[in-house]
Amino acid sequence: MKVICAGLSKTGTKSLAKALRILGLRVYDHLEHRKFHYKQWVDLYGEGKLPDFGHMYEGVDAVIALPVAFWYEEIYAAFPNAKVILSIRDNEEVWVQSWAKHIEHATTYGGYGALGRVFLDWLVRVFAHKVHILMKSFIDPACVAAFGSMNPKSTVVAKKRYREHNERVLAVIPKEKLLIYNVKKGWKPLCRFLGCNVPDQEFPSVNEGLSFAKGQVSTRLQLLKRNIIIFLGTSVLIVLLLSFPFLSGIKN
Repeated sequence: MKVICAGLSKTGTKSLAKALRILGLRVYDHLEHRKFHYKQWVDLYGEGKLPDFGHMYEGVDAVIALPVAFWYEEIYAAFPNAKVILSIRDNEEVWVQSWAKHIEHATTYGGYGALGRVFLDWLVRVFAHKVHILMKSFIDPACVAAFGSMNPKSTVVAKKRYREHNERVLAVIPKEKLLIYNVKKGWKPLCRFLGCNVPDQEFPSVNEGLSFAKGQVSTRLQLLKRNIIIFLGTSVLIVLLLSFPFLSGIKN
C-alpha cells in the first residue's frame, strides 16, 4: 500500500482516484470495496468484526472513499509505510452543502416526495432485493458511521463529523506522511508528495455536482424497472401456461 486517502465523500475523491490511476497506481474506490470485500465490510458493520486490512489490500496501491476513509487509522496501522492524503473542500460549509444535496438526491430517488419514496423503497425491497440488502447492510451503515446520519437536514451533525474527522487525521498521522489536499490545486502538490513526475495532461475533473448521485439513482431505477418487467412477463407466461389445459378442455 502506497497511499491511503482519508478524505470523506464530497471532497473530490472521484477526481483524486482517477488522478492516482493516471499516475499508475492500482486504486480501490467505493465500487472495488463493494465488489471485492463486501462480506468483510458487512461483518464489520453488522458484527463488529474488524477485517485483516493487511490481507484485504495486499497488492493494492491506494484506497479511497467510503468506507475506508472512515477506517484510515486501522488501515494505516496495517501499512505504516504508506502516505496519507486528506482531501478537503474550500471550507466546511461548501462541503456540507454538497453532502446534503448528494444525500437528498440519493435518498429521495431524485426528488420524489415522501409517499413516492416509501413506495419506491417498497418496490426496491420486493423487486430488487439485492439492492435493498446492499443499501441496508453496506452503504447506509458506512454513511451513518462517517456522517452521523442519512438525513440531508442534519447539516450541523455532518459538519461536526467532518471537522472532527479532519482534526483527527491531523492529530494521528505524522506530518511528513500527510498531504492536506484540495483537488483544485491540481497535479503539482500531489506529484511532489508522491515523488513522481507531473503527467502531460489536465488534472481530471470527475463527479461535478450531482452526477455520481444521479448515476446511482438512475442505475437503481433501471434495475428496478427491468426486474418488474421480468416479473410481469413471467407472471403472464405462467398464467397462460396454467390456463392452456383449461381452455383446451372448454374447446373440446
